[in-house]
Amino acid sequence: MNQTKPPPLPPNLEAPPQPGPRVVRILLRVVAVFLALALALTLSLIRIYGTDTHHPTRSSIWWTERGRGLIPPAAVDITLQRDLLDHYATYTISEPDLNDFLNQRFASDGKTLDSFAERSPINPTRVGSPIGRLGWIATKETVVYAYPASNGGVHSYYHDPVTGSTYQSSAYW
Repeated sequence: MNQTKPPPLPPNLEAPPQPGPRVVRILLRVVAVFLALALALTLSLIRIYGTDTHHPTRSSIWWTERGRGLIPPAAVDITLQRDLLDHYATYTISEPDLNDFLNQRFASDGKTLDSFAERSPINPTRVGSPIGRLGWIATKETVVYAYPASNGGVHSYYHDPVTGSTYQSSAYW
């Protein structure tokens, strides 16, 4: 078996230097650390923003007061889902307790709010359809409360006064 050698390089050209094993190891470590950090960040965001959490009462919600303060204190059996700029919730609450909360939370300029008088019936075409991301089903008894947020978002509360079942969508971007 006859092996041929590559032709020699002209004297003015040299082969480029090859990275040493130490440089390759450092580069691999940097890439591995970067990938691990990206994976940890992705998993954290999925945990925070991509899953539903269940809470027996409002006091067990670990969010900041900005989001927690939009859930009525008397609400029970709370399911929450949040994304970067909004949150969604289902819970059970009586209509008088919901009205008391809305009257206090959304009163402005010292004026008394009468949320019961401001409620509106749900659009009949939405009855029997899921409302929002948590699959809450609207009934013919469902009433809607909607209030603007101070920063341009909207807080909507869909409430069935017969069962106390409530769906909330709060956009506070």
